[in-house]
Amino acid sequence: IKQIYHNEGFKEIEMKLNYVFQNKAYLITAFTHSSKSKHCIVNSYERLEFLGDALLDFLVIRYIFLNYDRNITPGRVTDTRQELSNNNHLGYILVSFNLHTKIRYNSNEISKHIQSYVNNTNIHHSTNLTVPKILADVFEALIAAIFFDANNSLEFVWKIIEPFLGEILDRSIVNPSLNPMRRFSDKGGKIIQEFTNETESICLVQMPNGTYYEGRGKNKKLAKSDACQQALNHKD
Repeated sequence: IKQIYHNEGFKEIEMKLNYVFQNKAYLITAFTHSSKSKHCIVNSYERLEFLGDALLDFLVIRYIFLNYDRNITPGRVTDTRQELSNNNHLGYILVSFNLHTKIRYNSNEISKHIQSYVNNTNIHHSTNLTVPKILADVFEALIAAIFFDANNSLEFVWKIIEPFLGEILDRSIVNPSLNPMRRFSDKGGKIIQEFTNETESICLVQMPNGTYYEGRGKNKKLAKSDACQQALNHKD
């Protein structure tokens, strides 16, 4: 663990988080993909990502209820959480802080996908791009890693991640985007096919002009939202 920590520059992550892990294994695991864990002493981030997703749900909802007035409906809260939870925002955050360079994997396909996203000149318009799922997964795994390392303290986790999420979260609350699935439906779009493989859900949609678009996400709802957003981006 110590060798991986020093040789692969994990101290840089701690500096950007402004937090030093007591148990470095949590940090390294959060950045280790299953393609790498087969030949490594640490597990992949999959279990951490599962917990991190739930923790992020709770932290975001709590933040909204504590900081915004009661006129915000449960529907608005759900839309805000969904907007933040999609691959676009979380992946963009990871790349904007250059944390994607620390992800550990053995996959040419993943490498090409990440590089294609990072090299895109429109990366700052994150909602217009299909973001590699691994980026959002790592961000959520990192949340769980901090949670475990900080003795299960949700308050401490939020203190660490708020600088990364705060601006996007506040913007989505004050100026909410209309749910892409609603906009897609209003424009006459149709859901053609939905299916799930071992790693993600995929949704195929069609616009009235006959053009097809594909979306991906960790579940069917997020995949559908991504597909609708892809279609709307091209339509607009």
